[in-house]
Amino acid sequence: MPSGLRSVVVAIAVEVDNPASQVKLSDIEGTVFHSGKVFGRVSVDPFVLEARSLETYHLDAVLTLDGDISLLDLMSLLKGNVIEECTIDFYAKASLKGGVSKKLEFKQLPLKELYELVKK
Repeated sequence: MPSGLRSVVVAIAVEVDNPASQVKLSDIEGTVFHSGKVFGRVSVDPFVLEARSLETYHLDAVLTLDGDISLLDLMSLLKGNVIEECTIDFYAKASLKGGVSKKLEFKQLPLKELYELVKK
C-alpha cells in the first residue's frame, strides 16, 4: 500500500518457532538492491518473540524508495520477476529478557530466499 510518494507499506506475516526464551527484535532495517544498485531502504517496528512458542507475527515493513526510483518504477518492476534480481543487507538487534543483546547482520541475502522463509 503506498504511503506517500516515496514509500510503501508492506504487510507481512512471519511464523516463528521459538523454542528458547523471549527475544526482543529492534533496530530492524535494511537496504534493498536491484541488480546491484540501491533500490530502497526498509524498516520494521520492534517486536517480541514469545518464549517457547510457535506464533505468527503480523508486521508492517516500510520500504522507502531511493531517489532515482518512483512508485511507477516499483509497479513496473513488480510486474516482472524482479525478486530474482534483488538482494538485501539486513540488520537487527536481538535482546534476551535478561539484557544480553547481539547485533544480527545479513549481507547480500537474496530477497527470494527471505521471501520463501516468510511465505512458509
